[in-house]
Amino acid sequence: KQKSFEKKFFSKPTNELFCKTLLQHGLRDPISAEFGKTIVFAVSQAHAAKLTQILNEQAHAMFPGRYQSDFAVQVTSSITDAQQFTINFTNNTLLGSANGLPTYKTSKARVCVTVGMMTTGYDCPDLLNLALMRPVFSPSDFVQIKGRGTRKHNHAEEMFDPARKTALGAVNKTVFRLF
Repeated sequence: KQKSFEKKFFSKPTNELFCKTLLQHGLRDPISAEFGKTIVFAVSQAHAAKLTQILNEQAHAMFPGRYQSDFAVQVTSSITDAQQFTINFTNNTLLGSANGLPTYKTSKARVCVTVGMMTTGYDCPDLLNLALMRPVFSPSDFVQIKGRGTRKHNHAEEMFDPARKTALGAVNKTVFRLF
């Protein structure tokens, strides 16, 4: 049954397909063209670890030499400093700066894989993708999770170069993708 996914039965091909679909169809950052900031919701700590590994392997194949296993990060209660990771992800400093544009502030880690830490009360306005890789049976949980992607954001605010920032004008987030 659905509630047994990643608890009583494990499916590596299903998890790989989930991750592949996310990477192929996820929104890109409108300024740097990098994969957009993403939160993935997993079933359990163990499932989050598996998804993080799969995402890093697939990202390495898609973007050779770019991330060195820093593409996806597990952010769950069993990880030391997980709360600080959530803050760093919001502030675009998780695992350092991205190597896309030197004058644009965005984190090197593009995906946070969590179980429940970032479900409610978490504000990261530049999120572009949300992936539910677990069943959600509560309508209120679904609304809370979906709400992570609805925050307004002007991506140009992250530019360090004032001339480039002025030239860009407003680059407002108008959409997010829910998987």
